[in-house]
Amino acid sequence: MHRVYAMVKREAERYGVTPVGSEIVGLIPKKAIEMAADFFLQLEDFSPAQVFENKLEAALSGAPLEGGKGERLAGLARPFLEAVASPTATPGGGSVSAFAGALAAALGQMVAGLSRKKKSQAGFVDQLSTALDEMRRIADELTEAIDRDAASYDAVMAAFKLSQGDAQETGQREEAIQKATRGAAEVPMKVATRALELFERLGQLEGIAAASMRSDLQVARLMAEAGARGALANVEINLEGLTDATYVASMRVKISALRERLGNATRATRA
Repeated sequence: MHRVYAMVKREAERYGVTPVGSEIVGLIPKKAIEMAADFFLQLEDFSPAQVFENKLEAALSGAPLEGGKGERLAGLARPFLEAVASPTATPGGGSVSAFAGALAAALGQMVAGLSRKKKSQAGFVDQLSTALDEMRRIADELTEAIDRDAASYDAVMAAFKLSQGDAQETGQREEAIQKATRGAAEVPMKVATRALELFERLGQLEGIAAASMRSDLQVARLMAEAGARGALANVEINLEGLTDATYVASMRVKISALRERLGNATRATRA
């Protein structure tokens, strides 16, 4: 919603006019309204937890009423950490790589969101707003990939448990294993690609973000790099179980290209 409004506003400015309002036709996600409060009103330290309906929903569900930065951050992180630490195959390195990328995108949001509120960056407001919107989309995609990666490997393990009593069942089992393993390779490949794009996009923020947030931006890029490299490692381990030589070769070419691109981007940053 806010992207469309921003585009209309920019187009109107070309003709010397300013939109005085907008209209919602039909239903709209609550999250879009919450995002608009930050995107357009630029409320200081806005959090969805400040919305009364959200607090009411949390109270009815039995969740803690504290919100935003008042929450215990360690408490928010612990459930995922405990899930990773548990002696089960998932969530594993693929999910952690996706999470690292999502954290990088979240930090990018913070940098872009705070920078555009500073007078020193007034000339970059539109660029920072666009970057903020992009970081939100990437964060959502990589967050969803945390579960997609785990599900893809769960499918591999389920395929290995299929019966192989006769030749037909053995063939069906092997086909299922190959199909599931290919899926388990493609999910982290998408994560690696998106994390690399994020790494490059974060680099572009350096020239327009507030100088006081340089360290946050550096941490974001390190996390994005870790997400990309971790995801590529997960692609490689899954390729070892595939028998389609043509497919494996094409995936290895993509891996090499992504690693080279990431290396070039990293060296450019350190130069």
